[in-house]
Amino acid sequence: MIRFEGAAKRHPDGTVAVRGLDLEVPAGRTTVLVGPSGCGKTTILRMVNRMVVPTAGRVLLDGADVAGLPAAKLRRGIGYVIQQAGLFPHRRVIDNVATVPRLLGWDRKRARARAAELLELVGLPPETARRYPAQLSGGQQQRVGVARALAADPPVLLMDEPFSAVDPLVRAGLQEELLRLQAELGKTVLFVTHDIEEAVRLGDRVVVLREHGEIAQLADPHTLLTAPADAGVAAFLGRDRGLRGLGLRPAGGVPLAELEPAYGEWKLLLDAAGRPEHWARGAERHPVPVFAPGRDTLRSALDAAVLAPSGHAVAVDDAGRAVGTASRAAVVDALAHAERPEPEPTSTAEQPEQVPHAGR
Repeated sequence: MIRFEGAAKRHPDGTVAVRGLDLEVPAGRTTVLVGPSGCGKTTILRMVNRMVVPTAGRVLLDGADVAGLPAAKLRRGIGYVIQQAGLFPHRRVIDNVATVPRLLGWDRKRARARAAELLELVGLPPETARRYPAQLSGGQQQRVGVARALAADPPVLLMDEPFSAVDPLVRAGLQEELLRLQAELGKTVLFVTHDIEEAVRLGDRVVVLREHGEIAQLADPHTLLTAPADAGVAAFLGRDRGLRGLGLRPAGGVPLAELEPAYGEWKLLLDAAGRPEHWARGAERHPVPVFAPGRDTLRSALDAAVLAPSGHAVAVDDAGRAVGTASRAAVVDALAHAERPEPEPTSTAEQPEQVPHAGR
């Protein structure tokens, strides 16, 4: 667990970056810091590994004040992922990942074996290990950065806008990978982003910050989107926060109809394995937007229904085979009856953080 107790940072010129932060980051969960540029997100994150030293208050890691811990030892026990991956350009990927284990005294063979295991864990093929960072795409470099942060199996992972420098498609894939890894590994993750959509997708809890690191609201994603603390938080979340909320609800409740020979003028063309290929009308061909009821959200189902020229979203199984369709009306009806996620219970200690603190 990470705990900030009145943690503050005032620069020598008098500028206040963070003013008296009180915050608890629970173990084994993902807590996301989100807010406008300059609100102190990165400063707060770097207080944990002492890359920024508080000028008041303290930061506790499992009950120990980080100020009393040797900086090098502290940082080797905390995974740290930044925007540009920060890989050593002159080292092969496998040696980049093995950096911290080697610093901890592991022999080369053991460190490289751990690195190879982690590259597989983050979804990179074995041949990636022999390459240099410049030979990788941006998304691949970020995966290597995550693997390196996990190399010594640290209980805490700090992530500072790690996916903001890649294109939207790659970013979505990296977010999905992080969700998978966290479900498997259960790290204590403190994640910084300026993107509210990323925050509600990844966070078990989301902390919305104002200027000087003041907490405007701390809540689970569903509560944040449906019950913003005030007009300022609502404005930051944006007018489409209702649509974002659909991304928190599973698509499993959408009723599916059996596949039909035709949908009005449109036919659904499948390959030999039963996977969707095209929507066809005469010589016209259109892509088939799909959703997977077992893993996708209502937002994905709605997108598929709206984008399909036939007006029917195609549902697929884990192998990509078509298993049924849902009309736009059926998806909209499912939206109206969707079971909303239960908000997480909020401890007494956290309740004051739901609203801005006066005088901070």
